[in-house]
Amino acid sequence: MALSMTGFGESIQTQAGITCRIELRTVNNRHFKFSLKARDGFGRFESRIETTLRESIRRGTVQMSLDLNGSGELLGRRIDTDRLSAHLKQIQEFSKSHGLSAPDRVEGLLALPGIVQDAEPSNDMVESTWELVRCTLEEATAKLQSMRRVEGNAMTREMLAGCAAADQIVSQIAARGPEMLEEHRRRLTERVSRIVQEHRVILTDADLAREIAMVADRTDVSEELVRLGSHLRQFEERLREDSPGRALEFLSQELAREANTIGSKSSDVAIATLVVDLKTQIERVRELVQNVE
Repeated sequence: MALSMTGFGESIQTQAGITCRIELRTVNNRHFKFSLKARDGFGRFESRIETTLRESIRRGTVQMSLDLNGSGELLGRRIDTDRLSAHLKQIQEFSKSHGLSAPDRVEGLLALPGIVQDAEPSNDMVESTWELVRCTLEEATAKLQSMRRVEGNAMTREMLAGCAAADQIVSQIAARGPEMLEEHRRRLTERVSRIVQEHRVILTDADLAREIAMVADRTDVSEELVRLGSHLRQFEERLREDSPGRALEFLSQELAREANTIGSKSSDVAIATLVVDLKTQIERVRELVQNVE
């Protein structure tokens, strides 16, 4: 079934004292677009992550946040000892001048701004986290795909319902064609009879038949109805494929074009009303197609 381009997936995994958290968010886009938000040093994973994501996501905007926490050495954190010494010296002087006991532990001082700093980790340190990132990414992607599949199934049901409704309207328009011509023939005959009586002109049956044939030719929408039926069947078939979004966009545009042509050709009120209903169903489907992968 078709997949939605909108979804969310999150995973948190811990390995060797390092915790990796990944969030994936996807929204609709005509093409595949990927952006990674990660701290310095871990941007080197971007191409590998994108390659992995492209295996299951064909189009849409993918936003990913990558966060790793754990070992200070591994993640490139360091203590600014000069700043810590300066803070400690000031605290000791303040304590002495006010008759207070100077602190004998530094744990509380580590929370002061600028004491613990992030530094870009070495390439070897970054590479050592890849396996953890890969496993976390796989789980987040699986959750993302699950959400996209659920929404895609719901959208597919709505689009199939829209196609069924549109197909029923197409049948009604096709059935209305002969009735429209018969009504036009009757009205034309009545008008001709009045003209003949009022102006004493001579009008043969052949003249009347020729006029009716011209009307039938101008208002003939049989080709458009055949194409509409074909497009609707193809649309339903494509919905059962993987990543049919581009094909569905094309088919929905063609459905709208055929409906517009029928509306412009017909001057019958009943058919015009049916065309409005048909366009409503097609537009309903087109809006959903915009979010199909």
